[in-house]
Amino acid sequence: MARLVLILLIPLVCLAAIIYKLAKARRVVSADDMLISAYAPSLAVRCREDFDLLDARRTRIFPRLSARIMRTYPANLWYGLYANGAGDAACPPARMIVILAFTSGTLSWASDAVTGVVGLHHVNLRYDELEGTGTTVLPTAENDPWFNARESEPWSRGSLAYRMIFLTKKNKLKIIVDYREPDMRARPGVPLAEDDSVPQDFVERAQASFRLIRGNGEAPLPGGSGTLPFSPPEVDAKLLADMTGMLLRKQSFFEYLSLFADDLREIISYFRR
Repeated sequence: MARLVLILLIPLVCLAAIIYKLAKARRVVSADDMLISAYAPSLAVRCREDFDLLDARRTRIFPRLSARIMRTYPANLWYGLYANGAGDAACPPARMIVILAFTSGTLSWASDAVTGVVGLHHVNLRYDELEGTGTTVLPTAENDPWFNARESEPWSRGSLAYRMIFLTKKNKLKIIVDYREPDMRARPGVPLAEDDSVPQDFVERAQASFRLIRGNGEAPLPGGSGTLPFSPPEVDAKLLADMTGMLLRKQSFFEYLSLFADDLREIISYFRR
């Protein structure tokens, strides 16, 4: 009898593992130029109307881990690249990078605002009941996965970025919105720690460049179709992991149970879509 139960149990476990893997691959989808976290509570990042989605990808990163034994741990990440072309009279040319990074199990994202770079104008933000931070940073070849040293005008002097970070889903989902404009400071290239001449209207444009939208029964978010393609090799996964931040390991037994319940709800949500 025990052998029969074991024979029946093995296929069920394998099927559950496959379903869970498929569910994790589709945690984030792309629809209507938005990146959408597909599981309840569903949440989307919608950029300003003049921005076009150029590319959307997914990848696996290995962020630093706050543990004595293990130094890194895998996490799933999705990103979208946006641009508004040449801009207009009201807004200069700009680009945006939207990142949604998931961790699972007993791990959560640290609430660090910026990793590996010196930032200015660190402020607290609030979008659709989500609290976050905003910091001005300078993308460089040492800290930016999308840095291009052969940029044409007006980007040839580098870019100025305003990085906004939000944590949700018990800190298992980290949202990063990186708004960028050409570096038009009086002394471009000067480290931010030595130059506080960042125009306030740049910060205001960055904070108004997107919205966080929650799906609800009356206005559900679109579901998208299929999984996003993998990130190309030229996007440095290590720099992307550093940009995303550090993972924390949870210790409480009750937190283990809570996180397991979250993963179970995600599997159920996968069948309901």
